[in-house]
Formats: sequence, structure tokens, C-alpha cells
Amino acid sequence: MSQTALHIQVDDILAALMLSLVMVRRLETRTASAELSPGVPRAHFEEWRKLALRAYSQVAIACGAKVVLNVGWYWLGLELGVQAPWFQLVGVVMFLGWAAVMVWAWKIGTRARSLRLQLGITLRRPGSATQA
Repeated sequence: MSQTALHIQVDDILAALMLSLVMVRRLETRTASAELSPGVPRAHFEEWRKLALRAYSQVAIACGAKVVLNVGWYWLGLELGVQAPWFQLVGVVMFLGWAAVMVWAWKIGTRARSLRLQLGITLRRPGSATQA
């Protein structure tokens, strides 16, 4: 077994950064209180929360999987001696899959944000940090 250095690409760093940011937003959504939006029916509030959490979860899973799979493929490809163009082709397919999931999650997240604004859902108490 040859020794290979850990290979991290710029898009892996971006995915890891996006993962950390989306986890903060996910936590904010999970801890949002329906009591801060008294004019919003509980069912509509839960519908928004479910939609937003679905978008954030998809981003988190996609970003985590992208980093793990990309680094794993790099290591495995070198160990198995996979030659070009197959080595790069697998990397491109993984990147495109990640990008497709990110676009789909963005679509869901945009719907959730639109629903939140339409319903007038408040995420934080008035006077706390600015709302997103």
C-alpha cells in the first residue's frame, strides 16, 4: 500500500464551509418558536419548518457526502491505479451530482423562505440579532 497525501480541493473546502453555515441555519429553524408568530396557524408554521429543514438537511448531507466521497475516491483511485480519463470522470460526476442536489435544495429553500415571508413567521425575538 503506497502512501498518499490527503488531497483536499477548493470545492471540498467550499462544501465544508457550506455545511457549517447550513447547520447553523438548520439549528435556528429547529429552535424557532411558533409563539413568536402568534398570527400564524400552527399547521402552517410546521409546514414551513418541515420544508426549511428538508432543504437544510439536503444541503448538509450533500456537502458532507461530497467531501467524504471526493477524498475517498482520490485515495482509492490512486491505490487502485485508476488512469485518466476515468479518474477525472468519476470526480466530475461526483461534483455534478453534488451541484444538482445543491440546486434542488436551493429550490426547496427558496419555497420555504417565500412561505415564511408570506406567513410572517418571526425567527427571533424583537430586539435580538437581525432576521434573515
